[in-house]
Amino acid sequence: MNKLLTLNILILLLVSCVSKEKKEAEFYVETQTSFFGLNHSDWTKSKWIRKPENLKMIHETFKKFGYEKLENGIYKSENLFIANGIYIKRNFENVLDSLQLTYNKPEMQTKYYAEFWNRRKAEKNDSIVYVIIREFNSFKSDKKRLNYENQFVNDTLIDLLKIEFDNDNLNSKKAKSDFYTLKKYGLHQSAYNLLYERAEYSELELDREKLKKELAKATEFTYPWLIDTEK
Repeated sequence: MNKLLTLNILILLLVSCVSKEKKEAEFYVETQTSFFGLNHSDWTKSKWIRKPENLKMIHETFKKFGYEKLENGIYKSENLFIANGIYIKRNFENVLDSLQLTYNKPEMQTKYYAEFWNRRKAEKNDSIVYVIIREFNSFKSDKKRLNYENQFVNDTLIDLLKIEFDNDNLNSKKAKSDFYTLKKYGLHQSAYNLLYERAEYSELELDREKLKKELAKATEFTYPWLIDTEK
């Protein structure tokens, strides 16, 4: 009986030690960019992404960064494409061609295209949406980078796109540079995720504990630009 009691006490002590050693969740400061919803929102409900000036900024920024780097994020099959979680049961190229052809031509519009352009007109963004579609189609057909208007380019967004999409030659030097880019923009939770919660960085040699000490802690969690992909 004494042996059993001693064993139970030992187990209890071990469990207590483990509980004490378990790390509490750590939160870090995360500045919300003006374009945060571009990465983490339902585009079908977003009011921000429907504003013409925001669409213009996104388009010019994407042109500078390179649409060809972003297109891989769209899943395409013969009769379906998926972009940012939105499923559209139509051929991607055919839809864009038809949208360009039917703009301001109601006599050519089937129900789908009439409804699309009527929604854009109601939102007062039809002209910029048409420009985006026309220029994207031009890029696809000519296989050439599009010229961009630099005054509308968002340099912060460019830098964040480089972190997420320019990873073909990812190494420790670039990882450290990405960390400091995120920190510079006040995206400390994102920088923490880069160190500990992103698969593409996990095998790279970084002094993670030293870098983590440079981040500003927060008392509560703020959804980050660079999400945790390890959970």
